[in-house]
Amino acid sequence: MMLKQSKEMIASGFDRLMLNEFDMLEEYSEFTEKHLADTTEKFKQCLQKELSNIEDKEDRAGYVDYMNGRFIELEETFPKLQRYAQFLVVYSFFEHSLNQLCDIVKNRSNYKLSVKDMAGHGIRRAANYLGKVASVDKPFKSPAWQNALLLGDIRNAIAHRNGKIEFTPKKNDSLASRVKILPGIKLKQLVQNHPDAEIILNPEFVKNSLEIFKQVLTDVANYEL
Repeated sequence: MMLKQSKEMIASGFDRLMLNEFDMLEEYSEFTEKHLADTTEKFKQCLQKELSNIEDKEDRAGYVDYMNGRFIELEETFPKLQRYAQFLVVYSFFEHSLNQLCDIVKNRSNYKLSVKDMAGHGIRRAANYLGKVASVDKPFKSPAWQNALLLGDIRNAIAHRNGKIEFTPKKNDSLASRVKILPGIKLKQLVQNHPDAEIILNPEFVKNSLEIFKQVLTDVANYEL
């Protein structure tokens, strides 16, 4: 009688340390958001203190106009750039980790093909490799994976178009329509009736993205070969 060979998870022990890195990324995101909030609050307090020492109304108005640019930087520009940067780093780490799991599968199973031999690029190529070469398919049928693909489209818009996308919210298959399902993201038309809109990320967006990416990686890591 032949004994049935026991299956093992794709990643265990040391191989799973990549998942812990997402906790560090989330901590960093919270740290930067707090720093931005503290800096903005200090600016407001200093502004009010300075205004209290200016009696002339015209001088007060002129000073407010002068400082308004700095306020916009702290309230809008800096948070936008910081969240863009955070999200790009988080996505890059997700893509790298998914490729690492492909390498683990290749080495454990002694496959000749590696993920770099597959067509395509990015996370879709990794999913293609795991599905076609190792028959790891269930993780890529989940809602988390579908959201990860959508986050990939958002990443491309930020990386290649500085966060600008075609503003077509009534087209069901457009990115402007699909982003509505994710919390912490909105579109802002800088000019009314302009064909493009700018992606605006809230603090919760980065945290939600981390959770989605970690879920996909966990699903793959837990898959039994």
